[in-house]
Amino acid sequence: MVNAKLIFGGIEGGGTHSWIVLMDGRGEKVAELEGPSTNHWLIGMKECQARIRQLVDDAKVMAGLPQDTTLEGLGLCLSGCEDEETNNKLAAGIFQAYPNLARHVVVGSDTKGSIATACQNGGIVLISGTGSNALLLNPDGKTYRCGGWGHLIGDEGGAYWIAARAIKLLFDEADNMVDPPFSTSQLKQIVYKHFELQDRMGMLDHCYRSFQKAKFAGLTAKISEGATQGDPMCARLLYDAGFALGRHVCALSRHISESLLATDDGLQIVCSGSVWKSWEHMRAGFVDGIQPRCDKDRVIAKYTLLRLAVGAVTSALGAIYMGAKEAGYDLPRDYSRNVRPFFTHVQPTPVALAKVSALTPKTTPRNTPRNTPRSTPLSTPKMRQKFTHDVEEEEEQANGHSNGHANGHSNGHANGHSNGHANGHSNGHANGHSNGHANGHSNGHANGLNNGHSSDYELGYAAGFANGQASIFENAQASGTENGFGFPHAANLLDASSSR
Repeated sequence: MVNAKLIFGGIEGGGTHSWIVLMDGRGEKVAELEGPSTNHWLIGMKECQARIRQLVDDAKVMAGLPQDTTLEGLGLCLSGCEDEETNNKLAAGIFQAYPNLARHVVVGSDTKGSIATACQNGGIVLISGTGSNALLLNPDGKTYRCGGWGHLIGDEGGAYWIAARAIKLLFDEADNMVDPPFSTSQLKQIVYKHFELQDRMGMLDHCYRSFQKAKFAGLTAKISEGATQGDPMCARLLYDAGFALGRHVCALSRHISESLLATDDGLQIVCSGSVWKSWEHMRAGFVDGIQPRCDKDRVIAKYTLLRLAVGAVTSALGAIYMGAKEAGYDLPRDYSRNVRPFFTHVQPTPVALAKVSALTPKTTPRNTPRNTPRSTPLSTPKMRQKFTHDVEEEEEQANGHSNGHANGHSNGHANGHSNGHANGHSNGHANGHSNGHANGHSNGHANGLNNGHSSDYELGYAAGFANGQASIFENAQASGTENGFGFPHAANLLDASSSR
């Protein structure tokens, strides 16, 4: 039963700013305002509690409520609140210091607030801002995370990660450590202009003496502009970012509740952070990266990507919903007003996990020119679904095609065998040749995935090459590398170059 007199509060707390929203029992917003950071790791537990109290008091003034009004429920979704034990201490401290602030208090992470804002029963939030992070919330309340370990050991697919790898690529090319698949002339101009460099030695000051992570992250928006202008190297960097973000979801797939997969929209993935503005350049990589890499990973038959409604919604709404649930009150809510779906993907057919490597379709259309980078976005989201296993075989059997499977080409595929087998060998080994073989897999693909993903992703992001011979080989680049480049983490660009 609706009780309009009840007041609920929710706070979305960041490392720099926080936002509070108050709602009445009808689900109508009565106050919303911004305040200071509420990250207890930065300001201390007591100061965090004091700022929460002050935010609530200020919101009451805005709503015209008496200061002695006690909130029925208060949800706190704050950065730094990842540990359940610490969260309980924060809630207990609020009850002790300010016993009349709220009757019910629940504390969770800021990522959990994003899911609660967008999804009634749970889902995944995938953050790609300066860093990256993914959190799965199942209907039973259990959470699982992937990533979010900071720029030194993680944050794959985040803005800093993209920028750092672009810079590393330029250094490695100058050192002849790696030959990029595309010209880096435009990328070099973008980097030099952003950091105001005369030569690459000037980059060392930005890396070590005056390092600013935000400065690096700001480069990614300019790389995206380069991709929009048609530069294939910039586009490739963003393809790899999309692949990395897709891998986060794939990693969490082992824990996803069946009920989250069975909805009309499939798995709901809430996308947050500035890097998602480059979605058109990341789309093909994301679709490739979310595919299972081993039999432990789940096939996600359908998924929908969502953004919080711009300008009208913060994760403080999700915090309110959590506070109302803690109070046992069914607060009216309309999720369709909170989010905007922007991409839905459906697998062509359900695929048994054991057969994923044989049946997962490639993402490169048959008519894609040989010099088109794999990072080039598909013309429509569903272009991927036009391909079947039969089409793949037809492509590979054709004599003289550019994937080098015809009549004695130099990369070890001989006599026109339909799966790239040389001289009757059943596992794709071409008589011990050293360049461009895929470790014994039946179709010459990398580690068992027919679209050529290197399963040793952490070694190199050899991502989704349609004809892919993965090269964790010492010669690194098998013949035909002009269409393939497997980016690893910033340290080892050569470890996973991929032959097209």
